[in-house]
Amino acid sequence: MKLPDLHKITSYEITKRQKIVLMALFLTVVLITTQTVGESVRYQTIGFLTLATVLLSIFALWGELSGVKYFLLLLLPAYFVAGASLFYFLLPVRWLTRLPFAALFGVSVYLLMLTSNIYNVASIRTIALLRAANAVGLLFSLVSTFFLTNVLFSLHFPFYLNVIGIALITGPLYLVGVWASELEDYISQRAFWYAVVFTMVTSQVGLVLSFWPIVPINGALAIATVMYALLGLSQLYLEDKLKSRVLWEHIGVALLVFVIITISTRWGG
Repeated sequence: MKLPDLHKITSYEITKRQKIVLMALFLTVVLITTQTVGESVRYQTIGFLTLATVLLSIFALWGELSGVKYFLLLLLPAYFVAGASLFYFLLPVRWLTRLPFAALFGVSVYLLMLTSNIYNVASIRTIALLRAANAVGLLFSLVSTFFLTNVLFSLHFPFYLNVIGIALITGPLYLVGVWASELEDYISQRAFWYAVVFTMVTSQVGLVLSFWPIVPINGALAIATVMYALLGLSQLYLEDKLKSRVLWEHIGVALLVFVIITISTRWGG
């Protein structure tokens, strides 16, 4: 009887998809475990999750990473995990609420890493899924912004700290979003200045909201809507797909959200 080839057994390599699945499972288990930790180590746990996300992202995407991709492709997963884990602690302390959120978190990490992998290899060869990846990347940029700004507004910081916090949250995400429409091996001047201008506009909106009697979730929704309009329209423009109808659709969504937030705000004592 022929014995199995020992070299084939010992040289087994885990596939990239398997790496992403294991990464999503590990982060989900850690997130669920945080339900049992005390408040004194809450932020240390979130820091561990974020650091683990960065290291596992490098592990999952290793092979094609080069240049600015070492930096840009790690930002969105890290921001999403940090925002989701911070938001997780704001949920009611019930397994019925947090378990479905954790399951959705795991699926989201998997989809987000698939998107990062498409960005990772799309600059080397054309991929038909790039358009879908841009849509998913925009979605997770909005979700990450919503989670993080909701936590920021919940802390009731002075207005200047809100402005700084919003700039730190949205600036890198804008940069990733605009760069994803170009997928160069470097950050172009156009991508850089788009991100700078968009960050300034969004921070100014955050400055105005800091003086409104607005609940945190409405403030986060407003900031995410600004990002939806600016980043969504810029990506379509850079891809030569911006039409007047799409422009007015984005403006209409932004105005609708503004009206809803204005009506739901308690202006009296």
